Amino acid sequence: MDSVYAKFTRTLGEHSMLDGRKGVLVGYSGGADSSALLRLLSAECRRRGIYLRAVHVHHGIRGSEADRDAEFCRSACRALGVDFELVRADIPALARTSGRGVEETARDFRYETFSRLIAEDPRLDTAATAHNADDNAETLLFNLIRGSSVGGLGGIPPVRALGDYTVVRPLIACTKREILEYCSENSIEYVFDSTNDDTAYTRNFIRHELMPMIERLNPAFPEAAERLAKSARFDDEYLDLAAEKLIGGADRIELAELNGAHRAIASRAVVRLYAKVSDAALSSRHIEAVLALCGAGRGELTLPDRVYAVIVRGELVFTREKKAPAGEFYFELRPGINRFDGRNFALYLPVKEASDGDFEKDIETLKKFYKLSIHIRLKSDTINNILFVRSRRPGDCYVYGKMTRKLKKLFCDRGLGADIRSKIPILCDDEGIVWVPGFPPADRDASDGSDGREIVFFYNNEGLT
Repeated sequence: MDSVYAKFTRTLGEHSMLDGRKGVLVGYSGGADSSALLRLLSAECRRRGIYLRAVHVHHGIRGSEADRDAEFCRSACRALGVDFELVRADIPALARTSGRGVEETARDFRYETFSRLIAEDPRLDTAATAHNADDNAETLLFNLIRGSSVGGLGGIPPVRALGDYTVVRPLIACTKREILEYCSENSIEYVFDSTNDDTAYTRNFIRHELMPMIERLNPAFPEAAERLAKSARFDDEYLDLAAEKLIGGADRIELAELNGAHRAIASRAVVRLYAKVSDAALSSRHIEAVLALCGAGRGELTLPDRVYAVIVRGELVFTREKKAPAGEFYFELRPGINRFDGRNFALYLPVKEASDGDFEKDIETLKKFYKLSIHIRLKSDTINNILFVRSRRPGDCYVYGKMTRKLKKLFCDRGLGADIRSKIPILCDDEGIVWVPGFPPADRDASDGSDGREIVFFYNNEGLT
């Protein structure tokens, strides 16, 4: 029996992917993976009496090559008798507007397209993507490099509920090599996306640079990664259930219960409670700070999305009602233009995939609103890890010039008044202060010029030089 077909049918059965489904919307890029999936789903859905529709997203990136792919997908669907939908987008423009990378923007747009098309068509209740075992291994590595939790080690889940529909991945157990062999043996034509070879994209770098080296040590690494991911998903599911049981459906929790729980469960309880008031993400630093607050048994914290963690009568509560101290601010940063409500400054972080022309265009846009700017070069990996800007806090200090500098003294020596001090944004990552505009960067983040990327702080009349 064909190994891809065997794994496809086994995966469908193991996860009940098509059981009770009305209709499936399959993402169809025209590549080998999605072409194999379309052929397999076409036969399986016909056998089960399930409606099948394909969608191809034209990302507006590769010009005539992308036009060719769209027409190829339309013709292939016509030959199989599968309804076809073509959706066009200008992903580079959307990325510039949102300040996110092209990869992230394209992925989010595809899932937004799934959601919209399924909501508009009552025959559909499921989306299918062609993620395979190699994709799963690459995702696991990507999450590991970023410092993932157990949830990230779970890789790409075979089935995932997203709002009112479910995403299934029937080829998740198949390796890329197996899929290519399946296409060859069954005369399945497909197209090749030239951007898949561009290692400027993080996932492509992992695919073309890291994966070959790892497979020299273990040729079956994708299969090994799937075993790890499967185990991690089981562990993560168990811990999530334990955290939900600890909360009991409430919007707050007694400190005695939280402090008495295992840290793996307590941290998940914090995340779940926070999610009841915000869609933003909590970093490990935020979670640790909340748990420390609970251990102290009193006080409050300012968290992302203007949410406050407060201790009220022996309980942890997340709320938006508490007023922050006068002048206090906290903002998450994204690649691209960062402007902030009620603040007289902006920050520009370069988008990794942006061209020099895009950089100049964004800078010119900001010059229309701000009179002054300060440029600095930081290490590239530092820029990727900058998480937030915040207002100054008592005791703030950081190291530059091999000396620990207190911000209070720096500001006094510069002659900056209290009003100006309260408005200066302090750029931080999980390790502490990265840079204070108007002063040198932290030693650990300073670029020697060979590995640096420029960031720009724009402002109006803040007394900085």
